[in-house]
Amino acid sequence: MITTKEEAYVLQYYSGILHTHALLWLLAIVLFFLIVIFLNKGKGKIAKILQMVLRLFYVLLLVTGVILIYINDFELRTGFHWESYVKGALAFWLIYVMEMISTRMSKGTLDNRGKLTYWVQFVVAFILVLFFGYVMT
Repeated sequence: MITTKEEAYVLQYYSGILHTHALLWLLAIVLFFLIVIFLNKGKGKIAKILQMVLRLFYVLLLVTGVILIYINDFELRTGFHWESYVKGALAFWLIYVMEMISTRMSKGTLDNRGKLTYWVQFVVAFILVLFFGYVMT
């Protein structure tokens, strides 16, 4: 329940950051799959440029995620939300797996066993991040 104008402003700010964070995730996933497609087609230069852009998105995702946790736990004073911290840890794992897949593919050091391992991790981490991001919160 919103009691003051200040809380209404914080909620509006939170909503903007939340939508920005969700859009950044969507764009990061699209960029990741574009990188994989370009690497499979042998277009390493385009993939390298996209990989640099994706790394910028990683930083923006981490910043907006920390802002969301701060607003949720400290500004709105709604208590400790362990789900947000678990989602943050899972998001770190997902970013790590995405980076390992794209980097090892570009270097040519991703063998069949490694491919399976990383892609399974990607699917599991992605599903868990979606679960904690949209079902648990």
